[in-house]
Amino acid sequence: MPPGQDIAVLLPASLAKLERPDETMGGGFTRDRQVGLRVTLRIATWNVEYAEGAAKNAARQEKILAEKADIWVLTETHDDLSLLPSHASVTTVQRPTGREGGRWAAIWSRWPMVGVAVDDPLRTVAAVVTTPSGAVLVYGTVLPWGADPGPDPEAPARGWSEMDRVLPLQLAEWRRLQNAHPGVPLVVAGDLNMSLGGPHYYGTKRCREVLLEGATRLGLQCATTADRVPVGALRHPAIDHVLVPSSWETRVVAAWEGRAEGGARLSDHSGLVVEVLGGEGR
Repeated sequence: MPPGQDIAVLLPASLAKLERPDETMGGGFTRDRQVGLRVTLRIATWNVEYAEGAAKNAARQEKILAEKADIWVLTETHDDLSLLPSHASVTTVQRPTGREGGRWAAIWSRWPMVGVAVDDPLRTVAAVVTTPSGAVLVYGTVLPWGADPGPDPEAPARGWSEMDRVLPLQLAEWRRLQNAHPGVPLVVAGDLNMSLGGPHYYGTKRCREVLLEGATRLGLQCATTADRVPVGALRHPAIDHVLVPSSWETRVVAAWEGRAEGGARLSDHSGLVVEVLGGEGR
């Protein structure tokens, strides 16, 4: 959430006149004919490389809205890249470097949501989203990268030491959030700065083990490991991911390189859309 914004229910303007959006609005209650299950939720994430450039932002927005995701976690984003009026947002606080309006992460939802306090409002953001299938606790994050100097410029971190420091803290926070919201499924999404599965691309073996083992203990699975991404969709395994409850059935329905149709660079990261499938009870 921006500085000074109260924790309150945020309602996209597109829902003001709709009790149940139709299929053109995204996942919602769309029937999936291939497996006989309905799509109950579409969750997406993309690092948009600080959302710089008006023309590029128009192309980014076009791509984002075309995917019709119910919930987006955008990272390295900016207030200039808006999904209004179809979605409302909660964001991290202003980045200490870069232009005004820069955010490490933002959650955009086409369903009502309530912001949730987090330990690190600079790099993480959380909200409880009220979907037609029930409440979902969404946590958006940017985990440290290999050369992340950390918060102290007088004593910059070296190598992957900042990831080693931050990852256990976030895993502990995910547990606390689960305990604070019993019965509400947790979804973690964003720039996790590590490839999971497939040929090694980015991150360390140690960090991958800590993340995956920690996620398993929390009852979470990664829905975007390399083996779940459509073959040939990406040149390299994704380093941006979506973690969901282990009991959920999911599939990656879209994955793209960070370029526009004509080849113009929109980001140095790929984007992903995950569908959650369920029966009448989900």
